[in-house]
Amino acid sequence: MTIHGKEENRMPINVKGMITNDDDAPFYRDWFGMTVVSPADILDALPRDGSDIDVEIASDGGEVDPATEICTALRNYHGNVTVQIVANAYSAGTIIAMGADKVQMAPGAKMMIHNASSGAEGNFHDMEHASQMLQTTNKAIANMYAAKTGKPVQDFLDLMDQEKWLDADDAVELGLADEIQNFEPVTNSIGGSKISHRAVQKIQDLVKENRKLKNAQNSQPSNHEQLVQAKLAIFLDEGE
Repeated sequence: MTIHGKEENRMPINVKGMITNDDDAPFYRDWFGMTVVSPADILDALPRDGSDIDVEIASDGGEVDPATEICTALRNYHGNVTVQIVANAYSAGTIIAMGADKVQMAPGAKMMIHNASSGAEGNFHDMEHASQMLQTTNKAIANMYAAKTGKPVQDFLDLMDQEKWLDADDAVELGLADEIQNFEPVTNSIGGSKISHRAVQKIQDLVKENRKLKNAQNSQPSNHEQLVQAKLAIFLDEGE
């Protein structure tokens, strides 16, 4: 199991809610108030300068073709793409993740891969056609998983046939994810050197004291001198 933290503080591009096509996205948003994402949302959010990006995924999935379009857009993007699965990437959500240079998962996040499905109806010719289409779609999805992991396509066809649920450890072991995120606490720093909580508290106290001095009608010079000495003491006490 590999654990890594976030390297930089970048504004992420969000893949949240249902994945759908550009034409239907406004309908879901305006009529049902649903959270959805479409290819246009991602393409419009990509930086024009090719700078590195983070893509956060929390999605139950949706339509295969829009997810594949987003995956391809991320693959073709000139900068480095890091996908962070912050909660879940189910079904079509996993397809988008395959477009990243690196896939990270939160410790409690999950993936789910399964066979494609449709609401086909009609005569037996229609059913045969739908079956062929779904099998082709399954193979296309498995090809994306195989390209990411280097494992055989058939391995993923078998897993999809089981409707496989994966926690972060499983996903990393299988190769669908690269790292498990480590939620390390952020340390306040100036010039790369750490500042203790005690020092931060002193600064806060000094700010309050400074306000009192400014508001005082007859502040004595000695008070200001004491304030300067107190500021210096923050750094002198840092090693204690």
